[in-house]
Amino acid sequence: MSDIIGVQNRTYTESLPSPQTVKKTKGRQFLKIVILLMLLFLAGDLVYYLFIVPFNSTAKIQLSGLDTILEADLKKAAGLTGMEKWGKIDKDVLLHRITSYPVVAEARVVKKYPDKVLIDITERKPVGVLLATVGGRTVPMEIDKTGTVFKVASQKDPQTLPIISGLSFQTIRAGMKVHKRLVPLFKQLDILQKKNPALLSEISEMKIEQKKYGGFDLILYPVRTQVKVHTEGTLNEEKLQYMILALDVIRELDLNAKIEELDVRGGTASYRLRGETDE
Repeated sequence: MSDIIGVQNRTYTESLPSPQTVKKTKGRQFLKIVILLMLLFLAGDLVYYLFIVPFNSTAKIQLSGLDTILEADLKKAAGLTGMEKWGKIDKDVLLHRITSYPVVAEARVVKKYPDKVLIDITERKPVGVLLATVGGRTVPMEIDKTGTVFKVASQKDPQTLPIISGLSFQTIRAGMKVHKRLVPLFKQLDILQKKNPALLSEISEMKIEQKKYGGFDLILYPVRTQVKVHTEGTLNEEKLQYMILALDVIRELDLNAKIEELDVRGGTASYRLRGETDE
């Protein structure tokens, strides 16, 4: 549609938008408003689920790797009450608390959106029972391959673990470690326990004997004979097999009552009769 205006014999034509054009323009504007409102709604929804929901949702704790540890005990050690909000949980702090629990060897903590906290642990496994002498009394403690004592050994639940004696402490508590020079011994016990447990079960007790000038020897007490065995601080499958073979020979020769100690230090076997003293 257009209007015609005449001025001094000149004609000007002014174009006016048609009703159809006006309708299309209004339709586009309305569509833009709708799209804008939808974007604002989506943005608000995104903010709500990314920030508001996690900080207001109670964390769902999922534990795995538990064997002897009670779920309630682990949660207590980790400081978890069941009321924690997912967004406020610091996984590094939580991990530190869990790994500080003496019976836990390793742990992994994962926060999974929107409200899950996954905790996977590896428990310490005992390689022996340490009879620690503290102030004249004996305290039985389970000890692992790293030389860490992690709990008092239960007398109600006997285990086929070797007894380790000969160490004295001013005080002892779960989480303490023995001297670093002794750690290789407990690593060797772990290897023997996994590789040849039947051979290790031939030993009921091993006593750590400190040397005058550093280092230590072991006094082993076999299960099937009263003849004790004196050996170096290292303990492996080959040495144990040699020791058992020598003890079998003594038994076959009916010398158990005469021999008090078998010495296998230096790779050769010698013995000390009952009533004799060490040189």
